[in-house]
Amino acid sequence: MEHNFDKNYLIREIFSRGLGDKPILVIDDEIQIQQLLSQYLQKAYIDPDKIVYASNGKEALLKIQNQEFGLIIVDVLMPKMSGIQLVKELKSRAKFKNIPLVLISGNLDSENVKDAILLGVRNILVKPFNYDLFLEKVASTIDFQFINDRAS
Repeated sequence: MEHNFDKNYLIREIFSRGLGDKPILVIDDEIQIQQLLSQYLQKAYIDPDKIVYASNGKEALLKIQNQEFGLIIVDVLMPKMSGIQLVKELKSRAKFKNIPLVLISGNLDSENVKDAILLGVRNILVKPFNYDLFLEKVASTIDFQFINDRAS
């Protein structure tokens, strides 16, 4: 039997299976990046009502404590609490340590990369990035977490 590879179908399946009904939290202090990520997520069949925004790590932490997220996309450099500080905070708490994360930055110095990897962040996007690269990183993050959750 011949199978036609349908990338859109595969993406919908990964998002549906991995996220369930949980929203996605987008954390970036630049409104233009929030809007770009929203466009990319909607292009990948994510309902705009399932996208929640925060402009820094402190604001994000409050949202995370009050709502369960299926994915967090976080910028590294932000005021009040950086993306790395937020990831450290999340990874130190049992309730939040397994939320899939994608880290984004235009300025990933080697110390931030090392910190992110040591904290278990599997996917790091460096600005500028395109839709296909974004989708690849997000889908692989969600799919990896889904498989790990089922194996444990």
